[in-house]
Amino acid sequence: MLYNIFMIQILQILGIRAAGISIMFLMVHFCYAQNDIVCYAGSSGKDCFYDVAQLSDGTFLVCGYSESLDWINPDIPRTQLEFSGTIPNSLGTNQYGFILQLSPNLQDILHVVHFAQGVIEDIRFMKFTSLPYQETGDLIISCNTSDSYDNDGGYVIARLNANFVNGIPDALVWQKVVWAESYAKEMHPWDVTSSGEVYYVSGAAHGYDWSALYLLDAEGNRKVVENWRTHWLNNGSEWHGSPASTNPLGGIEAINYSGIALKIWNRCELRSWTEEEYEAIFPDGNGGTKKGTWPADILFSGPCDPHNPTAEGPGYTGYTAEACCPVWGASNIVVDRRNGDMYLGMNFKSYFNPLNSPDFEPAVIKFDNTGRMIWWSRLYHEITPEGNIMESLPDQYVDALAIDYTNDLLVIAGRTHGNNVENFWEGNTIDFDPNTFGFQNRFTGSNGNIHESWLGKLKLTEGTLIGSTYVAELAEGTEGLGIPHADPNLDGWPDPNTGWPDVNTTRIAKNNLKVSSNGDVCVLGVGRRTITTANAYQKMVKPYYGGKSCWNSFARVYDSQFHVPKYSSLIVGNWDTITQQGGDNTEMFGIYKTSQGVVCVGRQTADSNGTPVGNDIPVSNVTPWGSLNPNNESSILVYYKASNIENSSDQFSDQINQIDIIPSENECAIYPNPANNFIEVKLKLQNPISYKILDIHSKEVKNVKWNGAVIDIHELSNGVYFLQLLYNSEKIGKRFVVNR
Repeated sequence: MLYNIFMIQILQILGIRAAGISIMFLMVHFCYAQNDIVCYAGSSGKDCFYDVAQLSDGTFLVCGYSESLDWINPDIPRTQLEFSGTIPNSLGTNQYGFILQLSPNLQDILHVVHFAQGVIEDIRFMKFTSLPYQETGDLIISCNTSDSYDNDGGYVIARLNANFVNGIPDALVWQKVVWAESYAKEMHPWDVTSSGEVYYVSGAAHGYDWSALYLLDAEGNRKVVENWRTHWLNNGSEWHGSPASTNPLGGIEAINYSGIALKIWNRCELRSWTEEEYEAIFPDGNGGTKKGTWPADILFSGPCDPHNPTAEGPGYTGYTAEACCPVWGASNIVVDRRNGDMYLGMNFKSYFNPLNSPDFEPAVIKFDNTGRMIWWSRLYHEITPEGNIMESLPDQYVDALAIDYTNDLLVIAGRTHGNNVENFWEGNTIDFDPNTFGFQNRFTGSNGNIHESWLGKLKLTEGTLIGSTYVAELAEGTEGLGIPHADPNLDGWPDPNTGWPDVNTTRIAKNNLKVSSNGDVCVLGVGRRTITTANAYQKMVKPYYGGKSCWNSFARVYDSQFHVPKYSSLIVGNWDTITQQGGDNTEMFGIYKTSQGVVCVGRQTADSNGTPVGNDIPVSNVTPWGSLNPNNESSILVYYKASNIENSSDQFSDQINQIDIIPSENECAIYPNPANNFIEVKLKLQNPISYKILDIHSKEVKNVKWNGAVIDIHELSNGVYFLQLLYNSEKIGKRFVVNR
């Protein structure tokens, strides 16, 4: 295969086409790890997987939507979620929102939980009250809805009554309907605390109407937050002040709930209320300084009196609030499950008067669990270490947030529109460690009207920057390439920190950023000439060889300091590297880090006639419930594995994955699975001496001599178990599920 690839590359360089033969170079593709899984799934209609997570019993959850569930074996147990009240979805497309519970090896669908057809559009995100890689906590989901403004169309947040480990959910404990448009609709900015409280954003960013951040208690009701500054009273009026307990109109008992109103008109949110606060100078987290105690101070010429709000500008750097759009844009929320601290990612629509230029200024803000603001970061210098006052044109966004629990760091995925004079902080100009560097220190080349992504890590305590890298893949046909990277796993690709190549738009998946137990950062993205590693399942043809790239989705794992990608692989249809046809046809939404690699989910798109767009992705080890080819818009499941991203800590301490499993389905099979009162064991090997059955915590629940292929399990409660067959010199086994 390598010889054929080499020959095709040589022919491409020479521009040769054999008579009557079109040389179609399908992207370089190996199955580097022979047990990688890449497959499609779904019906003849529209299907998509949106999010993926692993539970403490080793099983996986995958959620999304489907126009029909007929593609799932009817023998697999199904549960329809019940709920009280209403969910507005009158403009919906009559889809099923569902969650699949998959076996730990992803080979079996164990259970399907879904809403009735048409109740919601999908299940978009799944979050738990537990920390990563700890015993699974309560399960909270969000689902898209499609309805009118008057009916609060947007999304819904809901708590399920079980988490698949302690039982199969069959109802919503509560649901909260959230009116949402623009950022809030696209990104579902919400997260949950360890006690089950939920921070969330409602509204429409950068318009005239409304947007606000609220907190729900564990029963799904809006809550009073002591140190927020806007409070809605039981009598329907508002009070602006802090703390809530000092409310002169009846104390905290008179307050119905609190919020952060993300709007300028008649409000003073995220602004200083005194001249002392407004004039204060603080470190910016990277050797420079900034003026103003609150992040919105940059837009205004003075503090704001909550009893007589004003909004004159510009601020000290030259920015003023954009008159067209008084509502700000909150895009991301992440909660530290250990202490309840909450981090908000957002931007402010602004206007730079000297250049007559509209702009967006980013901010990441930390609040403690009482609602008190602790720090905020602009992610670029307002005042450089040399004392220069800067502006940052044109636009910057916050696309995702996550917490690196091992290193007590906040991980930020930002995005910049254009090669700004003062841009997101570069990877090799970091005050905390002047000797550090990023894989891609800066935005290179001369392309301006493009979007580039950025990753950074800030200390949770005070927002100090400790590392960053740009995520900006090469433009097609660029020159100015640097020397090959010294890391052999970078496969000869040019080092982004040498040369000055043009880069092209590269976007990290919104609101889906994962961190492994050692601080490695896992992202999904979309790029053009995407750099892939030597251990990748699906590779990009290098620019040296002359073949053309295509737009593609990719999965990437950076080391904890952003020095190099440890793994980077495409997820896209095989394309013709001469005509560029066949790619640009996948969208990946969810990623999860396991002890062996990354599981990614998404879809291959289809046209209006239901014909899959582009060529098929290269599949491998297709699951029994999956399919080889797309059919209309089809779900995609990928499990990429590589030895250098293996980490035994990226699993649950009591997970029964640690018990050896025989490698071949043909050597041991259990029927039925899921089972009821009996299982039948079919063996290719000789009969064992005896067997054990263990629960999900590796605790023995049954141990008897072997007396035949049919085993009575009627005494076992519902759940995941492990059948361990005992021979003289070895132990082999198989997982199974009891579900009655």
